[in-house]
Amino acid sequence: MTTSRTQSHLFLPVIDFYNRDLKPETPEWDSVRAQVRKALEEYGCFEATFDGVSPELRKAIFKATEEVFDLPLETKLRTKSDKIIYEGYLTIPTMPLYEGLGFYGVDSPEVVDDLIHKLWPQGNILFSKNVQSFGEKLIELNVKVRTMIMESFGLEKYIEEHLNSAKNHLQIFKYKGVDDNTEETLGFKPHIDRQFLTILCQNDVVDGLEIKTKDGEEWIKARPSQDTSFLVIAGASLHLLLNGGVFPPLHQVVITGKKDRYVACLFSPPREGLIINAPEEVVDDEHPRLYKPFDFEAYVKFSNRTNTNTKGRDLSSLKKWDSARAQVRRALEDYGCFEALFDGASAELRKALFEASEEAFDLPLETKLSTKKSDEIYKGYVGQVSTIPLYEGMGFDGADSPQVVDELTYKLWPQGNITFSKNVQSFTENLISLDMKVRTMIMQSFGLDKYIEEHLNSAKNHFRLLKYRGLDENTEEQLGLDPHIDRHFLTILCQNNVVDGLEIKTKEGEDWIKAKPSQDSSFLVIAGASLHVLLNGRVFPPLHRVVITGKKDRYTAGLFLLPKEELIINAFEEMVDDEHPRLYKPFDYNAYFKFTYTDTKKRDLSALKTYCSLSKED
Repeated sequence: MTTSRTQSHLFLPVIDFYNRDLKPETPEWDSVRAQVRKALEEYGCFEATFDGVSPELRKAIFKATEEVFDLPLETKLRTKSDKIIYEGYLTIPTMPLYEGLGFYGVDSPEVVDDLIHKLWPQGNILFSKNVQSFGEKLIELNVKVRTMIMESFGLEKYIEEHLNSAKNHLQIFKYKGVDDNTEETLGFKPHIDRQFLTILCQNDVVDGLEIKTKDGEEWIKARPSQDTSFLVIAGASLHLLLNGGVFPPLHQVVITGKKDRYVACLFSPPREGLIINAPEEVVDDEHPRLYKPFDFEAYVKFSNRTNTNTKGRDLSSLKKWDSARAQVRRALEDYGCFEALFDGASAELRKALFEASEEAFDLPLETKLSTKKSDEIYKGYVGQVSTIPLYEGMGFDGADSPQVVDELTYKLWPQGNITFSKNVQSFTENLISLDMKVRTMIMQSFGLDKYIEEHLNSAKNHFRLLKYRGLDENTEEQLGLDPHIDRHFLTILCQNNVVDGLEIKTKEGEDWIKAKPSQDSSFLVIAGASLHVLLNGRVFPPLHRVVITGKKDRYTAGLFLLPKEELIINAFEEMVDDEHPRLYKPFDYNAYFKFTYTDTKKRDLSALKTYCSLSKED
């Protein structure tokens, strides 16, 4: 389960919040504040003994929590929100023992009542009152802790701003007990919390939560020492805000025994649109700035959409992210492309996809042509083109939709081909995950965090299988695809074991680079003209071509990020200044595509400038 050891003899710091005279500017307050800071620096968490929540209220909350999770699934699903990530019912496919239910904005009676009426249309006044009362008490503890933290770093003038920058999100969890044949299993995989602070309370099943030590060597069993205990955990947002001043610990839930485990938590996520940046007061020569300004909302939406588990949710991933982001930007500025080492698509999935691709292109021509619609440029089969006779393609326009994949698959195989359909969908999902990482990094690197969600949603996912026919014995080499720049935002390519073929022209235009992957897990990421225009020329869309040598057929799979219909592409104002004047007029991608479609000579950077440049010289 984990390479580190779990140690029962290690304990978390215990800090007493019982004192009713615990108020700022008192010796008692100063003493507790010092303990809080030390605990969050060394462990990233501590056990808080706090009598604000009575034993009766705890018992009532957990009894009601059992009632909630015993409701029919369709009833719980009614609470799920399409707009707010945290609100309502939540499950995670890779963690089958886990269920959650969230009240996003628990300090609002309307929020609580609205969700409860979805569970019990006839109402449940007692449960509503208990949730509100429990939320109020945890908010009280949360305010004390966060005030102490800010004071301890000399950030008194920011306290009110910081307290108002977070939402109050109450969530109740259930972890199902294991059967007789299972000794233990992960209820929740190792992760760091992403928000500012977590305050956690658990029922009488005390085993489960484990905290990893700062040195990464051991797991501490977070067993509460008293019935009045709460666990307080620092999150990544607080770590960033304080320039690394507090430690966000890795933690996991390990389920042992048959009894179900129930937990209630108050999370403090940053409000929508908040950009988290360390104040100047916590940055100096001894503590240089560790992180760039950080858009929490965009990061959480991104990570939730690209991961169904908690992979990548640790402290090292934050640091690796910054390093990778810098490399991505530099590569796209200097080369317009890069080789991405990415293990999202397994070797088995790659092999299965290319075998299925061969099967598809081996079908009779009339079968392949049945997938083509004359009014849809990207969809279905493309081939038998006199200017590129070695080339065939099969496009799934909107490949993130199972219906799109299934519809095209049934045209190829009317009896169905479940394996082919599943392989295409799975491979596409993995490439979408990589795409969203790359485009998020690009936007962040140019300080465009507030546009990330808008930009990610402005593209549709077009997946395409490609075949380049091998040559006969009398032909040494032949162009499989003419030199061109990609017209959309981004391309991610994966090729089979015929590695020769793709060539990228250098930015200076002097040489062609053979784009041979260095590893089997490689993908080639290429910037397109639409991204070039959107960023006012800051990334370079490279000219590239396919040169076929040898008898063996070459197969490629690619994800193409196409601007959605009627999208007008215009450089962000933040990309325009005296040093970088606006290069291009706003343009309609579909009109630009039609401008270039019938003439391959129009598919280069000079043609783009002819089409929409503001420069008179062009």
